[in-house]
Amino acid sequence: LAVAPLSSLTDALGRKLSTELFVVLHLVSLVLFGMSRSLYEIMICRLLLGALHGGISVSISVAFYEFTSANTATLNMMLSSAGFSLGGGFAGLVAMWSPHWHHTVIPPLVGFVVIGVLFHLIVPETPHWLFARGYEGLAISSLNKVAGYNNIPPLVNIELVSATGEVNTAKKSHGTAILWRTPFLRRSIACLAFGWFTVSICYYGLEFNAASLGNEYLIMMLMGCFDFPFKLAMYWFAGRAGRQIACQAFLGAALACLVLSGISALDEIIVYGNFTLKTILVSCGRAFGGCVFALFYIYTTEILPTLVRSIGVSLCSASARIGSLLAPCVILVNEISPYIIYVFIIICLIIAMSLLRNIPETLGKPLPNNLEDCQKLFKTKPTRGKKGESFDMSKFMA
Repeated sequence: LAVAPLSSLTDALGRKLSTELFVVLHLVSLVLFGMSRSLYEIMICRLLLGALHGGISVSISVAFYEFTSANTATLNMMLSSAGFSLGGGFAGLVAMWSPHWHHTVIPPLVGFVVIGVLFHLIVPETPHWLFARGYEGLAISSLNKVAGYNNIPPLVNIELVSATGEVNTAKKSHGTAILWRTPFLRRSIACLAFGWFTVSICYYGLEFNAASLGNEYLIMMLMGCFDFPFKLAMYWFAGRAGRQIACQAFLGAALACLVLSGISALDEIIVYGNFTLKTILVSCGRAFGGCVFALFYIYTTEILPTLVRSIGVSLCSASARIGSLLAPCVILVNEISPYIIYVFIIICLIIAMSLLRNIPETLGKPLPNNLEDCQKLFKTKPTRGKKGESFDMSKFMA
């Protein structure tokens, strides 16, 4: 419930300020979590951390994408997502080696301090958001700072005159309501939201099912390590085949892994130590799902205009939270039959693959700054009103 309202702050306050605010709140919540002594205190702090995690994941991913060019966006997002996977594997080791659960707060505390300091000192506000809000002077300064990082000559103010009128018009005429009033955006959000839900319940449902596959700490580490090479493969494939085909292909691969893991004879085939062939297949299925989860961040970002990008991504992220909410039910369902969760995930994967056909391909297309850019992407008729020439900022990015 908190993901959408918190992420709306990213569109209202900007990517930089909202991220710094979420980092500070994260640090406070982590300290309180580590000092908790009762179950109720733990639940309250965990609720705050979950809500803040949803907000900061959206703000950082949107800022991350708006600071990269179309040529390197997929690689950068995949490397960022691979770091998430390695962090998940590291969390399994920390949980296994920590003498007390209070000690597990130390690594994220250190991480958020580093993130906050680096973000404050190095990262400026994104030019996309500044232009969309009409802060042309600050946007030029931000672009020049980014250009300096990339050894590109600074921008001359007069080059932006044609873009500022269009951006200011977009600011006055468009708002969050365009997500619901515009048919092609509404359809895309609905299809992507179901895809996010499916991937989330696949990813976290299989993670909660780890206890039935052996040592849950080692299985969690194995799944995290499996994610890393798969996401590098996703970068290569998505950069050539496109976002839509890559999502469908990796969802199909996850589907195949889950179907094969349902063969009971595979439980008896030992690969190494206590790891069976079923363990490897389930880990691969989760890794394929994790790849699509990372690519959905890119796909959703590339579909939405700047002023509603964060709220749109957060709505899809909220649907993923519904999937993660249902994931713990795997433990209860396993008492009835271990195959029920696999059947449910397989059905969701088939539906998600078919719904992706309603979303246009975004590979190689410029990031939409306003509704008119989205209409070009969806190849629909433009709305009435003043038209402007969209300014491409990607040439200043890495």
